[in-house]
Amino acid sequence: MQSTRVLKRGVRPLLAASILALTLAAVPVGVNAQSEGLQGEIRFSWWGGQVRNEKTDKIIQLFEEKNPGVSVVRENADFAPYWERLTIQSTGNNQPCAITMQSRWMATYARPDILMPLDDLVANGTLDITGIPESVMNAARGADGNLYMIPHGVFYFALMYNEQMLENAVAAGVEPIEWPYTWTEYADHLRAIQPTLPEGAVATHNMGREPDAFVPWVQSHGEKVFDGSKVAFSRDVAIKWFNYWEALRNEGVTESPEGMISENSALVEESNLANGRGYTTNRPPNQLGSVQTVTDTVNPGATINTRPYPVGEDGTVGMDLGSNGIAIGANCTAEQLPATAAWINYWTQDPEAAGIYQSDNGVVAIPELAIAQAESPDTQPTQVRLIELYNEVVETAKPVLWPAGGYQAMTDVLNRSYDAVAFGQLSVEEGADMLISELQQQLDQAAPR
Repeated sequence: MQSTRVLKRGVRPLLAASILALTLAAVPVGVNAQSEGLQGEIRFSWWGGQVRNEKTDKIIQLFEEKNPGVSVVRENADFAPYWERLTIQSTGNNQPCAITMQSRWMATYARPDILMPLDDLVANGTLDITGIPESVMNAARGADGNLYMIPHGVFYFALMYNEQMLENAVAAGVEPIEWPYTWTEYADHLRAIQPTLPEGAVATHNMGREPDAFVPWVQSHGEKVFDGSKVAFSRDVAIKWFNYWEALRNEGVTESPEGMISENSALVEESNLANGRGYTTNRPPNQLGSVQTVTDTVNPGATINTRPYPVGEDGTVGMDLGSNGIAIGANCTAEQLPATAAWINYWTQDPEAAGIYQSDNGVVAIPELAIAQAESPDTQPTQVRLIELYNEVVETAKPVLWPAGGYQAMTDVLNRSYDAVAFGQLSVEEGADMLISELQQQLDQAAPR
């Protein structure tokens, strides 16, 4: 059954062997971060909340201590504002030297006038990719074939849930579910959970407007999300998606449409999950530690865990995988490049840096470091769970190749089309038509010319 116990420290049997079997054999890693004569100031940008900011700051301080001639200027923001700012910076040729990049967004920026192609820097040893699996490296290439980032974390999306709510439901006679469970089984599970919850709580956040939930729905139904820069999923699969969430909403298993929108934009400390007003929601598992930390403050005693998305009725898995890494701005000068490369090498290769970061933005890309984190007694149980769950889904996951502007367009259009359905402005059929047509329009506008 799905675990209803407090997360335990430790690693599942064969975890280390499984990770290594799924990747190329990793050679011993480690990098001497101190490079004699490094000088200059570089800017480094990333997204994230307080916990990630604190970890990043510690790593920067260590790097600057090892390289006293280098100063790293911090530029951090929340996720959505981060990309808005990077777009503005890129338009003005003012992007940082070191830019945290994501495979879902990379196609928008993967041009030599925005990001520096990195193949030559890898070939001559300036950038160290020791131990990073080839499959992960290939996902860091643009449509033109150039390498545009050095991956440091592999991420995936899943569901978070309140363990105590599940335990109470099981005690009341609700059957637990064990993955792989289908979308139908998951909906039935939520319906069974609802009567056992405290007054005012809902079994699930309404994910009808959430792209990170829609993607595994599409892929678990045997369809592709995109084919190049074209929408590839069918009208029928979109209609079924809207009907799925409308049924749960009309049965009172989710929030109202107004609550759905406010929950979508809520900070963790204001969210239904952290405050015990909801049993489950969709959040990246790499945020599990942050969510648990906040929950400990606003709802002491509650434990948050994570589980995969449902599978199709025939057992097809639709889980998506992506990678985060560091790119170099095309405007980075020759004088700044040595310090920038040293910073990227330190971030991706140094065991001490990896130990501080603890796979905060995706499971660390180098298998040896991931294994070390999972086995370390100092690793938080939430991070062990992140690596465990990744190991459960990685063999069957289906990475989406996002076109330029694809993720932003999907988020925008899916939000608006499902909102219109939930508020009664459009039928589910009309909402599906809007989703496909407007998504394609935005992809056409964003396509490189």
